[in-house]
Amino acid sequence: MTQEPEIIIESLVVGPFQTNVYVVGCARTRQGAIIDAGGNASGLLELARGHDLEISKILQTHAHIDHVAALSEIKAQTKAPIYLHKTELPLYEAAPMQGAMFGFSITSLPPVDEFVAEQDLISVGELQARVLFLPGHSPGSVAFYFEKQGILFSGDVLFAGSIGRTDLPGGNVEQIKRSLARLKALPAATQILSGHGPQTTIGQELQFNPFLNSAW
Repeated sequence: MTQEPEIIIESLVVGPFQTNVYVVGCARTRQGAIIDAGGNASGLLELARGHDLEISKILQTHAHIDHVAALSEIKAQTKAPIYLHKTELPLYEAAPMQGAMFGFSITSLPPVDEFVAEQDLISVGELQARVLFLPGHSPGSVAFYFEKQGILFSGDVLFAGSIGRTDLPGGNVEQIKRSLARLKALPAATQILSGHGPQTTIGQELQFNPFLNSAW
């Protein structure tokens, strides 16, 4: 039986919203991806170079400004295709307006190269991430689930001890409840690497997160 390739994960906390951005790579092939290009493009690319990774994909969990602010620079330097759920496109295209709302300038983003959908499989070298469509925080929020490695990049759907806001444009309480119900069914040992805050597990959140372990 062929052994599963080791997954490389590096992260930075960037910007005024303290957003987690990630570099993920396949240790066997040295192919890599950036998950959420929210800031510090040079720092992310330096992390990739430190592991001799070629960034071949940019995977966006959603298109809020704190998750896309460095996308143009990373795209220009890597030429890697951008992956996003199609329902998120209006937010993506409104990035300059989003930036203006929070007092900083951002130019129009490059075109999306690939639209992802529920249960799509995305390869990063010999690693595979399954797309989970989890609307509620935003209309096209997705998570990237590396099932064989037991790791979920949850974007802003689920945090340690909390969940993503639903009072922003496109947020929906009933949708995020259904999305969280799906996550509750994942194995308890699944590691959650979210868009903000510390790493956690599904089991930890089932025990301590009030949005997962009680009615609300």
